[in-house]
Amino acid sequence: MSVRYFETYDCGQVGRSLEKLHEDVVRFKGRIEITRNGCDDCCILISKAELDSLEQALAILSDTDGVKQMSGQIAQLAASIAAPAGV
Repeated sequence: MSVRYFETYDCGQVGRSLEKLHEDVVRFKGRIEITRNGCDDCCILISKAELDSLEQALAILSDTDGVKQMSGQIAQLAASIAAPAGV
């Protein structure tokens, strides 16, 4: 089975190739959507590193004071870059 990242696979395909899918998802930070015939539910296989990054991003975005501070810092940086030298 040739693995494509950000693709959908049926449980039967995943069961036969789980070790290979695990190796490739961890190595290439891919995401595999896993479905099952006769069921509308699905799950996603992602690497632990990608999950940690997503959770960190959510934590940052959910901290409104942190977002305001970060936005202010970005605005100051952008203003300092846009200002002519020596002004």
